[in-house]
Amino acid sequence: MIPNVRHQVAETLSAATVGSLTIVEDGHSAVFGNPDDGGPHVVLTVLSEQFWVRLMLVQDLGFAEAFMAGEISVSSLVDFIRFYIYNRATLDAASSSPVVSSLMYLASTRFGNSILNTASNISAHYDLGNEMFEMFLDSTMTYSCAIWDGPDDTLDAAQVRKLDMLIDKAHLRPTDYVLDLGCGWGSLAMRAVERTGCRVLGITLSTEQKEIAERRIAQAGMADRISIMLIDYRKLDPAEHCFDRIISLEMVEHVGFEYLPVYFEQCHRLLHPQHGVMVLQASTMNEERYAEYKHSVDFINKHIFPGGHCPSVSALVAAATQGSRGMLMLESAANFPDHYARTLRVWRERFLAGYDKVLATVAPKNPQLILQERELVSAGSNSIDEHDDAASTRSSATSASSTTCVEVLDKPKAATASYDDVFRRKW
Repeated sequence: MIPNVRHQVAETLSAATVGSLTIVEDGHSAVFGNPDDGGPHVVLTVLSEQFWVRLMLVQDLGFAEAFMAGEISVSSLVDFIRFYIYNRATLDAASSSPVVSSLMYLASTRFGNSILNTASNISAHYDLGNEMFEMFLDSTMTYSCAIWDGPDDTLDAAQVRKLDMLIDKAHLRPTDYVLDLGCGWGSLAMRAVERTGCRVLGITLSTEQKEIAERRIAQAGMADRISIMLIDYRKLDPAEHCFDRIISLEMVEHVGFEYLPVYFEQCHRLLHPQHGVMVLQASTMNEERYAEYKHSVDFINKHIFPGGHCPSVSALVAAATQGSRGMLMLESAANFPDHYARTLRVWRERFLAGYDKVLATVAPKNPQLILQERELVSAGSNSIDEHDDAASTRSSATSASSTTCVEVLDKPKAATASYDDVFRRKW
């Protein structure tokens, strides 16, 4: 079986045209791609035959897991990921396999975001320990794409700018009751109250986030304006809560493909029937790759965000229409791919700078946070940033996988409000 896998890998890699990959095993080597090209050149050394089995079964995820298991070594993870990105279109076409696709679909169901699974999926990432997140986030503890303004901008200023952008898009008023859907450590809720004096309910499934958020809110003297609940969004009762505004800041990525219509249905039911507005910021997958991606399992949604799913923009719009039966209408949308690349680069720099200091605290509670996983995450974020810069000069480079999309959805205005009232009563 192993020789056959090697042959299949060689056939696939023969399609590479940008940069080069040299595979070394038992003193023998093979070069793929173009060694004379100016693109990335990387050496991969196979240390165990188990690597070929993983690669056959789960492809790029197999590479990541083989690296963490010490079955391979690479001269540069960043260059390896860049090599894959630059050649992705030809490599994916050459390696398409119904067997692999079936395995990916079956594996993806393991992390489904039912009410029973979602709490454990969220806890697996956000309850790793607040010390780890404090290591690389800004002082507001905002864990989402920042909005930058110039080369000298700071992470703190860029995150506050992003929070203000969402608040402005929602047109928050002092009288508004706002749902912060996936409130994190409370930064959006606190900024909204600071600027407008509105009331906010923040919901999360992370016990550690709730603890820190409530402490920060109390210290800021905002406990009378902000409440935090440990609850799944599907369990909020519309009979008890009617929100003027809903802001979802990179929370929809935890919903899962099959639950996107349910998510928007619940948001519609929770919004005020006449003047409700929803603002959503999300990491999105490009349209070209979405059909393949939506039932797959990769390193991010297995090891970093269990059950995670980055929808495409069209999938978000379709789910909002389906879930609300046409009653949530898209008012505006904006895209910020360059800003996420820079955010990831800054997080990576801060993460690596503070890693050794926090490891003693985090590792005993989370043994999976090992050196290899740290290198994979940091290399991936760095390569996304470098790829974004290179895409404008390399015609062979495809668009980055994830970008940031901000959408504003609102209810029909007074002319159709009576229909909406009837529609809601039928539910």
